[in-house]
Amino acid sequence: MAKIFVLSCVKDLSKISKFYAILYLISQYPLSQCDKTVLTPNDISTRPITIASYGPDVARAKKYVYLSGAAYCFDIPAWTCPYCEKSHRFGYEFHSLIVNKEANTLAFIAVNKKLKEIVVTIRGTLNVANVVLDIHPSILSIETGSSPLERGKSKGPEIRIHTGMINATNSLYPEIVQKLGKVLKENEDFEVVVIGHSLGAAAAALTLFLLKEEIRLPADFPVPKSYAYFGYGTPRVGNQAYADYWNGQPMQITRVINKADFAAYTPPSLGGYVHHGNELWLSPTGEEKVCSKTVYEDPNCANSVASMSNLPDHLQYWDVAYLSCAGADPFSTAGQFVIPVV
Repeated sequence: MAKIFVLSCVKDLSKISKFYAILYLISQYPLSQCDKTVLTPNDISTRPITIASYGPDVARAKKYVYLSGAAYCFDIPAWTCPYCEKSHRFGYEFHSLIVNKEANTLAFIAVNKKLKEIVVTIRGTLNVANVVLDIHPSILSIETGSSPLERGKSKGPEIRIHTGMINATNSLYPEIVQKLGKVLKENEDFEVVVIGHSLGAAAAALTLFLLKEEIRLPADFPVPKSYAYFGYGTPRVGNQAYADYWNGQPMQITRVINKADFAAYTPPSLGGYVHHGNELWLSPTGEEKVCSKTVYEDPNCANSVASMSNLPDHLQYWDVAYLSCAGADPFSTAGQFVIPVV
């Protein structure tokens, strides 16, 4: 098996730099917002349990951020990278690695026996192949393809999602199902937490969507105690029907945005994309602000600094610098731009 550099992609590197500039300009447009509804005490008491009932979980977000950082490090199974060691202090042990060489995507599973947690972490953008997924221009129905979502055909409006993000998800999903099913059988009554940063946060949300809807799951796939989601620098994944789906889920969902992280404003809302609720905003003043849980995109939180959107805020969440492992190992990083050819 030989290796070649993706010269066709290298030719387009100038286009990629222009893409980031375009992202900045797009982020200046007004973002979609929803009107607040005044609720009576009776309305509140009879409302169903949803993600708004839980609210963002700051403590858990600060814990899982190290696992999201570990996904960018090399030789994860050794469990010796700086963020691996910090995760180990919280009781998380490496279980299995999931890699798609063609799409150059990666995920891993860690287990915490004491807390009865299984965490699936999906890596974000680290190479040209990932950028190609990021900038895919189209949005498609979740019902398209070989595995239609039956609930969407009979309930509510059509759920539409970003094509590149579902492609990234599908590149890892079959193996995630296989290995997650195995670890669930070994650890009954455990919670499954799906997390990620950047493109990985989007893929994590879509992976959880597929798991909850039991899409392409074997008949004997174990049912976990519960599911949860934590995303760092999550881009907009789908349309309002998609956001409505998550806003109605009775589970812990925390979407963390650091300051003016540009990814939070992409793809542009003008394309029909919208975030779901439960935003935890790390404001420029250092405040960890739990934002409105009933508005899709709270204008008083990350949207208040949309005009200052930038890349540095995307690469640093608390004390996790997502490209620190890449910088410490330039040889392995260069290998991310090489693909195997049979």
